[in-house]
Amino acid sequence: MMESVSRIQDDDARAVAALSEKLQLPEREVVEIYKIEFDRLAEQARIPNFLSVLAMRNTKSILRSSGTSSRC
Repeated sequence: MMESVSRIQDDDARAVAALSEKLQLPEREVVEIYKIEFDRLAEQARIPNFLSVLAMRNTKSILRSSGTSSRC
């Protein structure tokens, strides 16, 4: 069980780093939104396998719509 927890944390870190690089934003800005979205989705998830993907998609959408990044 511990192995799956580590994998989820690694997936989160990779998702945040990739999104930060793509949007050219500091990781701290991306991680704030990502954490909120991940937690929100996790509350209702019956199958948590794709939480990182969904949280990343939502985070990207939120950051794009906020106009935070000029190169989105």
